[in-house]
Amino acid sequence: MVRPPLPSLARPLVFGLALWAVALVAIEAQVISGRFVSEFHIYAEATWAWWRGAEIYEDGINGFLYLPSSAVLFTPWAYLPPLLGDALWRLSLLAVCWWGVARLCRLLAPADCPGAGWQRLFGVALLAALPIGVVDLRGAQTEFLMLGLMLAGLADVAEGRWRRAAFLLALAGAFKPQALALVMLAFALWPRLRLSLALWLAAALALPLAHWDPGYALAEYGQLVRKTMSSANPGGGVWHDFANGLATLGLPLDLMVQTVIRALAGVAVLILARGTVSRLPAPKAAATVAALMVTYLLLFNPRTVLGHFGDMALVAGALAGWEFHVRRNRALGWMLVLLCFALTTHVWTRGLHLATATWFKPLLACGFGLYVLVRWVPSRPATGPQDATQDALRESLAIQG
Repeated sequence: MVRPPLPSLARPLVFGLALWAVALVAIEAQVISGRFVSEFHIYAEATWAWWRGAEIYEDGINGFLYLPSSAVLFTPWAYLPPLLGDALWRLSLLAVCWWGVARLCRLLAPADCPGAGWQRLFGVALLAALPIGVVDLRGAQTEFLMLGLMLAGLADVAEGRWRRAAFLLALAGAFKPQALALVMLAFALWPRLRLSLALWLAAALALPLAHWDPGYALAEYGQLVRKTMSSANPGGGVWHDFANGLATLGLPLDLMVQTVIRALAGVAVLILARGTVSRLPAPKAAATVAALMVTYLLLFNPRTVLGHFGDMALVAGALAGWEFHVRRNRALGWMLVLLCFALTTHVWTRGLHLATATWFKPLLACGFGLYVLVRWVPSRPATGPQDATQDALRESLAIQG
């Protein structure tokens, strides 16, 4: 019996899924053989300590760096046998991440362009992000989980599912506090989201009080503040944020100056996102906000590490698929793919890794942010309620023509 060929839309997706599956199997083989230890044990040990009523925040800049709610939510994985828990945790990260990226691709794929289905865009995203994405997958950090929940929440915003969007965004913040930046941005951008977002965020913060000793749970919030104050200024090392990148190039910045720059960058993102939401159709506005937020978190989180750039690669890969198959701009599509590939300079040669450590990847994040700013963010303020409709019509005509 001859099998029918795969539909053309599905081929990139099948190849991408297959390669990620191979990478997943290889990583699990390393974990089982004892050649590699992921971050799983950090979350598990914090959860075990939580339910014993012991301290979950160790001294110094390392260790468990999340809200107490994260320790509570991690319980289903923590009490499995270690190897099984590690494997199921990594599968959970990948499933949620893929779900979010697939929903982003659905936003980008227009219904009136049959040659640019979301499957093709998703396949491009998986293939482009694989080289750098395996770093975060190997470490099994919560980064991919946060990204998937953030993207799915923004997709729900674009589709008018306000309550579920609020739940997903708050859940992202409950697992990883960096997502609270998007929670605050969403609160400012979408008035219809505010009540549900406030309620779900309050529920996430109150969840740890279900502990058998509420006094201990409250005390751990105080320990969280202490831990955050010490870990937010980790100093020199392998961090890939803008400040450490400048310091590597001989341009160190005072901590107060860094703080001011981070605050001004946050205000700039708010202004750009507000103009985007007011002018663009809801799907394209949500995708733009996602790209802006991913860029902001990479550049201005003082604890950005190598694996975090998998987030940018997945979003950039989805936008590359949009350039290839929706706008038919192969030059920009390949530029984004090459940007994703350039994130892997650490594996090319040791000399190149040492020469580009800590500054080259933030520079690539700046390049991606410039692309988003020029290609996606509206260049003029809104002038009327019909702007979004007119933009959608122009894009549809460009696709058809």
